[in-house]
This record gives sequence, structure tokens and C-alpha cells, in this order.
Amino acid sequence: MSDRLIAVYEVPGPAAEAEKTARAIAFEETVEVPFDFPLPSRIREEIVGRVGALTPAGEKFRVEISFPAALAGGRVGALLNLVFGNASIWPGVRLVDIHFPESFLSAFSGPNFGVAGFRGLLGVHGRPLLATALKPMGSTEAELAGAAAAFARGGGDIVKDDQNIVDPSFAAFRSRVSRIAEAVSQTKCLYFPHLSGPQEELEDRLRFILSLGLKGVLICPAIVGLDAMRALASKRKAVFMAHPAFSGAFYAERSHGIEHSLYLGTLMRLAGADITVFPNSGGRFAFTPGECRAIAERGRAPLGRLAPIFPAPGGGMTLDSTAAMAQDFGPDAIWLVGGRLLMHPGGPEAGARAFREKMPA
Repeated sequence: MSDRLIAVYEVPGPAAEAEKTARAIAFEETVEVPFDFPLPSRIREEIVGRVGALTPAGEKFRVEISFPAALAGGRVGALLNLVFGNASIWPGVRLVDIHFPESFLSAFSGPNFGVAGFRGLLGVHGRPLLATALKPMGSTEAELAGAAAAFARGGGDIVKDDQNIVDPSFAAFRSRVSRIAEAVSQTKCLYFPHLSGPQEELEDRLRFILSLGLKGVLICPAIVGLDAMRALASKRKAVFMAHPAFSGAFYAERSHGIEHSLYLGTLMRLAGADITVFPNSGGRFAFTPGECRAIAERGRAPLGRLAPIFPAPGGGMTLDSTAAMAQDFGPDAIWLVGGRLLMHPGGPEAGARAFREKMPA
């Protein structure tokens, strides 16, 4: 089994039906033929997925199916196609885990920095990091730059573009990013522009960002593509902060899709994210505390030689929720505070100070 990866699914019961579904997945994701198709014995033995353990999981069953790791080819796209290609179209099938052999993981470099590398880059140790998002859409360059500078003066660590801050042209992107970068250039705060735009421009935009001395970017992997992020991260030594925009289609319906922590923790890390952003529990999205903690745990769990990454819970955070944040995620986390920080009566500078004061030393 050393050269096989094991995918774990939740499927509807009863047990006999779950076993039938597992067998269907094993065929569909490899040879894609009916059970009675006259397969040569070599293909049946070496290619078709193998159904393993079947265990109850509440009203559903968890089934393990192993696949030859070589079928994924050491590529993110091939992996997704292998373990959840056509199976993703069947209602009630949810991919909840993947166990990777070293032979597969060795093809990936993962995060450029990870937790330790990013802390070294920023020069901050022993406490959570504080981040905010520049918003709202429609603000002028001067307004965004002013908010970034104020947040930096208040002790903020990372200021990023909101994921919906996009520019109509490369020229507009250069102008806006340059102005915000200049606003924080004399501080320790790092600015992460939103790396978006036509696919053929992404590498040029990243090159421009790095030419300004900036250290990283915000990116939406579910929109630009997981493998697009991996390719960019492999070419440029930048911090990649992965935003979950559009990815809710994979995990929001809990009877189908991909389990939250597998997608936002493991797959983001495999594809080169140093930071994974996700909605914190208690905010305006329906993540549970357990789901949020599981994302952080997957980002830190052993995964070949891939570095652990930062969880960045956000959305709806207030000063009253900081104690729970510290308890749930510990010091190696990024507190992503948006509207409540920017709406502080004293402005972003006072808001940053207020949240920093709530952080454990």
C-alpha cells in the first residue's frame, strides 16, 4: 500500500447500499465502465480502485478506497479528478479525507514559507498576527491607502486587499497597488494585493508586486485554480494567502462535496498556500467551532515535508470574541478583522491598537 493513496468518503446507507456505492466510485474514478465490463485482469488488478474499510458514521457510512498514487501523477488536477471527478456529481457523496503516500507528496514543495518562515519574514514571534482587509469596493486609491497606513500605525501585521477589490486594467492595478504599498513602506506591516485578472496576466502581476518589495499576495484558488496557485508559488518566492471565495460550493452542503478542513486545510497547503483564510464560527457564515478548529489542525498536521501553515479565521470578529479566538487557535494564527476594526470610533489605527491589546503576549 506504500504507493497507493486512500480516499475516504461518506455515503448514504444502509451498509449494503454503501458498499455498492463504494464499488461504483472505485470503478467510476478509474476505468469508468460498468461492473460487468470485460476488463483485462491486468487493468482490474492494477488500475481499478480497491474498496477497503466500511464503518458507520451517524446516518451515513465512511468508506475507504485506495488508488494507485501514480494515477494522480503528482499533480493537483489529476488528484482531484482521480478521487472526486465524476463521483462529485453523485448526490450524497462527500470526500472527507485523503491519506497520501510519500511517493505522492514528494512531488510537491507546498508553502514557500509556512508558519516559521513567515514569522521570520515578519519578525514577529510568540503571538497571533493581526490582519485586516481594505474595503469597501468603490473606495478611492487615497482612501484605501489611508486606511492601510492607519492600520499599520496601530500595530497591524498584514493589510490585504478585500477579495472583491479588482481593477479594470493592469494600469489601474499598478497605480492602486503602488499607492497602497507606498503608504505602508515605512512600517513593519506587510501589504498583500489581490492577485486576480486574466490568467495570462497573473504571473506578470505577481512579478510587478514583488518588484515593489512586497512579500506576498491574496489569491482566490477556487476561482483562479488550485494548480494555478501551485504553479505561481513554485516560480516566485512569495507568501500566498488563500481566500475561500467561491469555494463554498465544495463544502457548504454537508451531505455532499468536500469536507471543510480537507479543502481549506490540506488541499490549500498542498497547492502552496502559506495562509488559509476561512469564516470563523459565530460570524455571518455557518461554520461550526469544530469545523474551524479542524481546518487549523489540518494546516499544522504532518504532511510529508510540507511546512505547516497559518489559519486565518475571520468574519464577524469583535473585541468580545478575541478570548475564544486565542483559545481555539493558539498563537500560530492570524486574526483577520475587517469591518469591526475599520469601524472603530477612533478609526483603523485605534481599531488595530484595540485588537492588539486583546492578544495574548
